[in-house]
Amino acid sequence: MPDFKKEGLRWLQQSRQDLDDAEFNQGGNRFNIACFLGQQAAEKAIKGYLYFRGSEDVWGNSLIDLCEDAKIFDMFFDTVKSEARQLDKYYYITRYPEFLPSGTSHDAFQVEDSERAIELSKTIVEFVAERVE
Repeated sequence: MPDFKKEGLRWLQQSRQDLDDAEFNQGGNRFNIACFLGQQAAEKAIKGYLYFRGSEDVWGNSLIDLCEDAKIFDMFFDTVKSEARQLDKYYYITRYPEFLPSGTSHDAFQVEDSERAIELSKTIVEFVAERVE
């Protein structure tokens, strides 16, 4: 039988590393990557929560959808849906220029964007950590 709690904590650990990597990239003026890693940290934290609670079929990248899945176990995931909605915007546009009218993803983001993404992500990671640790 799988150790769901251990797997969930492993995903949470990776989400914290992604947050650290987001801050590292922000310091190197890689604001688009910092935003993407913020989204990734939140995604991995929520997936970690779902694994922790015993979910076996955890998939998708939408934080809004993952929050909906997590609400099966904890209705308070509704309280972080605003943050999730904002972070979902960083999944594609931070990496693929086809989602921009011109220029590249690297040029489209500034330090304020990465600061906001990291702040939103920290909110979600801390929210999940309170529920599993």
